Amino acid sequence: MPPQLRPNPNAPDPTAGILFSKWSGLKNTVDAERLGPEEFELAVNMDLDDVGQPHRRRGYSLANSGIWSSLFEDDDGRVFGVQNGNLVLINPDFSSVVLQSGFPIPGPLMAWVQVGPTIYFSSRTNAGKINRDTLEVTPWSGPNLSPPLAEGTPILVGGLPIVPPNPPTIVPPTNNFWYSPVVNPTATLPPIRGKLLGPPPLATCLGYFNGRIYLAQGRTVWWTELYLYDYVDKTKDYWQFEAEVTMIGPVTDGIYVGTKEGVWFISRKFTMEARDMSATRTRVMDFGVIPGSMVKVPSELANPPQIPLQQDQPVRMAIIFMTTEGYCGGQDSGVCYNYSESKFIFPRAIQAAAMFRRQDGVNQYVSVLDSEGGPADNARIGSYVDAVLLKKGSWSTVKDHARMNDSASATIISG
Repeated sequence: MPPQLRPNPNAPDPTAGILFSKWSGLKNTVDAERLGPEEFELAVNMDLDDVGQPHRRRGYSLANSGIWSSLFEDDDGRVFGVQNGNLVLINPDFSSVVLQSGFPIPGPLMAWVQVGPTIYFSSRTNAGKINRDTLEVTPWSGPNLSPPLAEGTPILVGGLPIVPPNPPTIVPPTNNFWYSPVVNPTATLPPIRGKLLGPPPLATCLGYFNGRIYLAQGRTVWWTELYLYDYVDKTKDYWQFEAEVTMIGPVTDGIYVGTKEGVWFISRKFTMEARDMSATRTRVMDFGVIPGSMVKVPSELANPPQIPLQQDQPVRMAIIFMTTEGYCGGQDSGVCYNYSESKFIFPRAIQAAAMFRRQDGVNQYVSVLDSEGGPADNARIGSYVDAVLLKKGSWSTVKDHARMNDSASATIISG
């Protein structure tokens, strides 16, 4: 009689479940059977906190109806936006106060930037300034300047007033002003070597860095005069890029400029005051940035994958943005990371609305992507179709679930 084996009392119960203490999130770059035990193929209404624990996503309810776009939160937590063609302030009870009317419906994305007590906003059609103390909205243009010394103004020569001949008259274009560094023009020293100052152009992206506001208009990035945010020197204060600019992201030591075909880093090392427009700029990514997707985040919360979140990092500025190849982060010195390149392929998008929130142990970048088109022709990765087939001569039903990469087509045959 063969000996009988006794069960090991310390052996794990084979009927017990397996406990996973940490999850890494969604992954769709490999087939489902190749996913790791901590990776999700599908997660509905679920958030992961900073230690990988899942939580049920909080629901939402309608707080204020209307056609909304371009929300912005200032340093005091007040929220501004565009509702039904009006620039509004959103109260804590979600009611809105109209500050200015006359915006197109639906309008283009609005860019915002706050500098001290003033909020600047601009789009392809509208621009202005909001006084944070009085909530007064004014045009974003400088006051009507006058020359440093009017033509023919008497000057003192040897204690006697002398009226010099009129210097050459310089007629600037409309809404611009020719400003000369010559403080007291004379017959022998007219107002030369001036610069053509004018109001900032309508812009689609705004960013503040080192005493200037940077504005993107098409393939051009303009910047204002130093600490004079109402004036742009239209003879030299600009950069040209190869494609339309979709992002201006200042960090601690430079500026990221994203276009529809790449990302550039402009370093502070060559000084923003220099007139040399051939200063070196570094191309850090070869894929385009989705408009409206950039948000500012603390650098220590945007660690690269090889650095754990719990590890102490220097406090700096950083940005997170969506590109055509995933969501990325920009750190100082032009160091960029693609956080989702090996994990998730996002659907194609033409614009986005993004925010960064810190709530219940979750530091989260949230972006809503607009993939363009109507419901019939904008099926993307993650979309699905449920079909119920009714067989002829029978009431039995079969339900199937079909996933797709880009699109799906169906043929209905009646019989």
